[in-house]
Amino acid sequence: MSGRKGELHPLKELNANLVRHALSEMKTATRKQLAERTGLSQPTVNAIVQDLEEKGVVYPGNFAASEGGRRPKCYTLQTDHLRAAIIRVLPRKLAYAVVTVDGKVIQRNIWTLSASDCHLEKLQTLLQTLKKQDSNIQVVSIGVPSAVGPGGALYAISQIPSLEGVTLAYVLEEKLGLPVYVENDMNSVALGSIASGIGQPDSDSDMVLVHIGQGVGAGVVMGGRIVRGFSSFAGEIAHLTKVPGVEQCEALEYLLNQAEGLQQKVQLITELVINIICLLNPPTIAFGGEFTTEEMIRHVRHMCEERLPLWTIPSFRLIPDEGAAYEKGLLTLVQGVLSEAQFERAGGNAS
Repeated sequence: MSGRKGELHPLKELNANLVRHALSEMKTATRKQLAERTGLSQPTVNAIVQDLEEKGVVYPGNFAASEGGRRPKCYTLQTDHLRAAIIRVLPRKLAYAVVTVDGKVIQRNIWTLSASDCHLEKLQTLLQTLKKQDSNIQVVSIGVPSAVGPGGALYAISQIPSLEGVTLAYVLEEKLGLPVYVENDMNSVALGSIASGIGQPDSDSDMVLVHIGQGVGAGVVMGGRIVRGFSSFAGEIAHLTKVPGVEQCEALEYLLNQAEGLQQKVQLITELVINIICLLNPPTIAFGGEFTTEEMIRHVRHMCEERLPLWTIPSFRLIPDEGAAYEKGLLTLVQGVLSEAQFERAGGNAS
């Protein structure tokens, strides 16, 4: 059977993928360690590593400890060429970063918007500028303060009404020619918090994030996956309380803003947390937002312990840097896409 020059034989392709996946999981390894991990013969692994090094997919780093002879080289995947544009869409600014698949920040900045600026136009301009500056950008991940439907359609985005109903992922993909992923802000923070190690290590990555700030929201992760609901409305906790004369979507925020002193706010948040515990019983509830403090969390926990059996009370955690968790979550969403791009670059999908 004839083939294109440089095309991998199916068996060689399979073996090369085994080595790349192993090195991706191990971060750095010698050829011997890769052979042990993959079950491939040493000569096969040696040939694959040499080919990947010539293509610039892996590079030799430090030397491992000697096992009686010459110290063996350690190899690492080259990831600088696998980059994502991460955008956090906010009412008056676009916070962006270009990062590699392993989280190395290439650049980070903020575009400040005026009241008359069109978010969609500015977002398109920003991404086109980044793509022109950096040809290594493979994917775009965007966080928004709204519910997100099919095609990245935005709903209930009261802070940026000009984006209501816009199918953001579809529109941007058409403009950029790159895959675009759009996710709710609180879902992204929750996912990033778990990826950063917040949560119980034996909980299979179950956690609920509660954000108390200028806005109120939640993100739910169960089994390591975001819980969106059938219409992507899960976590919109501002709708849980109804106040006569106040719009439903502003009710919980209204009550918190009207609360006088810490005690009233703690009572409101405690009611919310008790509902979460009774409905989902998560092992961890993480708190974020500019109005959240360690003192407030201690009071909420104490009031929950007074009203619920102690064995139902989850671990309460304060997210130290919600912005960093947000960015981490958006990267986590697209790391799989970047990994696939890495394998394609190395010929892993040749046919």
